Amino acid sequence: MGVGRAAVFALLAGIPGVFLALIGWIVSGSPEEWSDGLFLSCYFPFFGCMIAGFIIGMRDVDGTETG
Repeated sequence: MGVGRAAVFALLAGIPGVFLALIGWIVSGSPEEWSDGLFLSCYFPFFGCMIAGFIIGMRDVDGTETG
């Protein structure tokens, strides 16, 4: 259950990650051509949110014992 819940949390956390990446792209000046500096402003917010969602989903919550 833990890995499945973590995967769902990661996918759901990708939604705000997309908007944060879009904001990062706009703040960086909306360049027409891709440069190495855009990895930080575009990919980091998206994958950072997904990793945070996965970690939150993997946490063991007290009182959710099954069986």
